[in-house]
Amino acid sequence: MNIISIILYTISINLDNIPIGISFKLKNKKSKFNEIFKISILTSLITFISMIIGTNISSILPIKFANRLGASVLIAFGIYLLIKEYKSKEITNNTQASEIYEIVLLSINNIFAGISASITGINYFFASIFNFIFSTIFLYLGTIIGKKINSTKLELYSNYLSAIILIILGIIELK
Repeated sequence: MNIISIILYTISINLDNIPIGISFKLKNKKSKFNEIFKISILTSLITFISMIIGTNISSILPIKFANRLGASVLIAFGIYLLIKEYKSKEITNNTQASEIYEIVLLSINNIFAGISASITGINYFFASIFNFIFSTIFLYLGTIIGKKINSTKLELYSNYLSAIILIILGIIELK
């Protein structure tokens, strides 16, 4: 088990939680721990399930092929996210609908990244635990940052950083 890969993976898929935490604060919502807890549990559960699926896929494929496939998908997904972010000229408004949309997108990101990461051999149990930890930390951090800075710039940079980390993780796992 490569703990660095698990940490890189879980940081990458959770960086998008910072802008969500910021949007809680910008809307003058009191950041209740139970909201943060619910989102963290949901994304961790989705990560766990998607990684089990990836593990099952990798069990029917030759190990080298499965590893290269998973790593390639991580790299491709990171590149896709970079291109999507580069092409996007507008950042969604801080409305309840966009917040739910962001959470759904996070979940979808966790599904694709989870399947790919587990195919490369990242342990789904520890990845799910680290996902919960980093999800909670980044959501809470976002609520703290939301008091002090413009969320648009942070959202832009966190999305780019998340994509770059996925690409780096894919390269590391490309054995």
